[in-house]
Amino acid sequence: MRAESAHAALLVVIVAGLALAGFATYETFVPAAAGICSINQFVSCSAVDKSGHTSTLGVPDWAVGLGGFLVLLGLDVPLYRTWRRDLLKAVVVVSGLGLVASAYFAYVELAVIGALCPVCFSTYVADAAAFALSFWLLRSSSSASDADDEGSTAQRNPSP
Repeated sequence: MRAESAHAALLVVIVAGLALAGFATYETFVPAAAGICSINQFVSCSAVDKSGHTSTLGVPDWAVGLGGFLVLLGLDVPLYRTWRRDLLKAVVVVSGLGLVASAYFAYVELAVIGALCPVCFSTYVADAAAFALSFWLLRSSSSASDADDEGSTAQRNPSP
């Protein structure tokens, strides 16, 4: 996969994650919307939303998702235009933190609540994809810079 394609996919994944997190937020404030993704007792946005376990340290889970994807978008748009390595590292760190939060939220849904919100789960998948793509971009950019360094060293110090 080319870096430009991976980065375009990263941007699409972040926008999709933001849209999903936005819908999860909407469901919280408009309870009737949660019925849209309630299929049965286990696959149910309503069951998760009404559980009383949808905040961590007083911060609503929807706010973590929405804020996280907004931060990722805020970092990735200038990254897409400039390819600055510090921005790429920040995207990896933020998406990595989101991955940890997603794992915790998934644990709470499955082990504590005993239900799975498909919208929330989709945001977890989007964050995992964002982490995987950004990590791949970081690794491939360091491989490319190592190759560039070797090439420039060879030009400066040609062997006899």
